[in-house]
Amino acid sequence: MLNPRFILIICLIPVVTLTGCTTSSSQPAALIPVGTTFDTPTALEINPTSPPISTFDLSAEQAQEVAVFIEFIRAYNTGQLQAALALLDKNVGISDCDYKNIKVVTFQGKSQAAEWLRQRISDHDQLEINHIYNENPDPSSGRHVMAVTYARRTNITLANLGYEDGITPSLASKVIFTPEPTRIQRFANGPYGADVTACRPGN
Repeated sequence: MLNPRFILIICLIPVVTLTGCTTSSSQPAALIPVGTTFDTPTALEINPTSPPISTFDLSAEQAQEVAVFIEFIRAYNTGQLQAALALLDKNVGISDCDYKNIKVVTFQGKSQAAEWLRQRISDHDQLEINHIYNENPDPSSGRHVMAVTYARRTNITLANLGYEDGITPSLASKVIFTPEPTRIQRFANGPYGADVTACRPGN
């Protein structure tokens, strides 16, 4: 029997649900060799339909995953490179939006993740969490998947593009964890393999 889907409400604003990710045959530009093979993460579409609000119900393992992600975002927003890196798996895969060039960029492994973090810290990137969802209610699959929506994303690049107050990202991050120790294995912030118009500010 499937565990009930849980919703962790970070702030009191309308709740949204998430759909699965979509893919297409066209591959956006990436910052890794084309021949490299790994499970590149892609962000999730946000469904505007609002589900009923319910009390969250977390297992100890799920609570730990939420705690690790919150700690990661805190380190990310405050420019603590080593603290953020410590919460990533050694084989972490990352996708993100390049808002200036309207494309998806990808990073694999801690070395490339460190470069991505340096870029984001230099850009004064800030992610304001909106909601966190359990994106995998079936524990028998062995997957530990979280979806995260953001109320606001701000950085220097967006400000230079005319979005001084930032944007509300149209995609939710897909976050996958490794157990024991709990580390972030996949952080999908960009629509890898899907429509890159989601990387157009204000879209």
